[in-house]
Amino acid sequence: MSKDSLKLFVGKANCPSCGCIENIGSFRCVGCGSFHSTAHLVERDVPPPEMREVIEQTVNPMAYSIGPNQRIIEESFEQTDDVKSWEGGSTDFSFTDDGVKIQANPTKDIEIPKSEEL
Repeated sequence: MSKDSLKLFVGKANCPSCGCIENIGSFRCVGCGSFHSTAHLVERDVPPPEMREVIEQTVNPMAYSIGPNQRIIEESFEQTDDVKSWEGGSTDFSFTDDGVKIQANPTKDIEIPKSEEL
């Protein structure tokens, strides 16, 4: 008696969006990334308006102007002394000659095979 090849599809389902075959019960298709269920979403209540923190800011629209006569608006930031010092770090990215000689014509020593036609 031969083995039933359709048993490979037991416990599988197809994606309604792209048709990709995947395990039954998966929340997201591995092929197209679409979600099949809302079970992965967590239900939560919206906080009441008095519990919401609203930070009011005044925005100067001139800060976003790109006119030719527009000057850059001066900004001020809180100063902190949290940064100590930058000792021990190196910003020297210069190249040094380690005595390594670079060949002027590197293809001279390398054997390049001839191309094949298919």
